[in-house]
Amino acid sequence: MKNSETPRRILVIEDNFDSAETLKALLELQNHTLEIAYDGKSGIEKSLTFAPEIVICDIGLPDDFDGYKVARTIRKNEKLQPVCLIALSGYGQKEDIQQSVASGFDFHLVKPADFDKLFKLIEEFEKAHE
Repeated sequence: MKNSETPRRILVIEDNFDSAETLKALLELQNHTLEIAYDGKSGIEKSLTFAPEIVICDIGLPDDFDGYKVARTIRKNEKLQPVCLIALSGYGQKEDIQQSVASGFDFHLVKPADFDKLFKLIEEFEKAHE
């Protein structure tokens, strides 16, 4: 795992504390700047204050504010339009993936996370924004 050429601002929205912290640690090893939110509402709030370039969001979040709603809310906000949205979810059926794309996610990865695939998506984002 090589360090990222261009560190990115990444927001992880994940209700599982251990999963969120693991993902944060791995991405920080690549020199990215990370913030974590443990539910959809605080994820939206942090996206407005932290201004992430990439949001990695679980779909199955608590409190009637799931990842689909997070994605739709982010896509409606002009200030957050350029953000890359990556769904990272245990939901991996064809319908789940279609729903995530319809909600505004750019990519859908199924848990357990394939970190190499995630790092490749971030690298592709970096190349597109050089």
